[in-house]
Amino acid sequence: MRGVVYVDMLVAVNFILDFFLLLGAKLLSGSLTSRWRCLLGAGIASLFSLVLLLPPLPLAAQLFIKTAGSVLPVLVAFRYTGPRQMIKAAAWFLLLNFFLAGAVFFVMYTFSAPGIEQNNLALYFNISPVILIMSVLAVYLVLQLISLLLGKPRAEQPVQLELRLDGENISAAVLLDTGFSLRDVMSGCPCVLLSYPDVKSQLSPRLRRALDGYYDGGVSEVKDGPPVRMIPCRTVAGESLLPAFCCERCVLRYRGQTAELPGVPAAFTRHPLADGRCAGLVGPELLQPVL
Repeated sequence: MRGVVYVDMLVAVNFILDFFLLLGAKLLSGSLTSRWRCLLGAGIASLFSLVLLLPPLPLAAQLFIKTAGSVLPVLVAFRYTGPRQMIKAAAWFLLLNFFLAGAVFFVMYTFSAPGIEQNNLALYFNISPVILIMSVLAVYLVLQLISLLLGKPRAEQPVQLELRLDGENISAAVLLDTGFSLRDVMSGCPCVLLSYPDVKSQLSPRLRRALDGYYDGGVSEVKDGPPVRMIPCRTVAGESLLPAFCCERCVLRYRGQTAELPGVPAAFTRHPLADGRCAGLVGPELLQPVL
């Protein structure tokens, strides 16, 4: 038989829990945020605890609501630096919620703990606020200890790229992606992938005209300029052809090491890459001399 559930205590208790769970997700995902944003995210997450008062829902509906209750607070609590980081933070927040639920179920069935209500994957603790706060602080301190022992997630170190292309010098920070393997099918040479919007201002006028013509209507001829190579590219969105130009000079700087490579094709995409912090991608083959 269900006991009495006080709505104000239900929301307040879950607000405290969600605040520390967001801090835990921040530690584990390396996301950027502030305490005020975490408080706002916890406020939104605590409202999802009201599903406790609804009739039991199908498992699929419970999982959908729980996922939404993890994604929306994360979008509010953490600074957006790209889809990969937000998915990682939301996944950690969701996992921490399930870990908390599992711990509560263990206490319920092992020690027959009174004062705990659960329904639709939402929890209500009818316990002393002091005990609740001390318990949550203990969990948070454990996460801090794990972060201290294992080290905080480190940001990916970009590769500094310097190109000489059609008489112009291009400088950009690119990411090393071990799964990136774009290659010129004619020469077999691995390519550098650049985001056209990020490096457009550094390109020569005729290369800009060529790329604008290609993206606008498929015209990629460059009069009196370097020849265009079409590089086949396959992603989760499908297959496409990327325009590429052979560089006169390519210098890669990574972790204090420098590699200078001749004749590297530079392919261009019209979309931003990664989370906007870097202007391109490079695979491990090109960086082999400095790895």
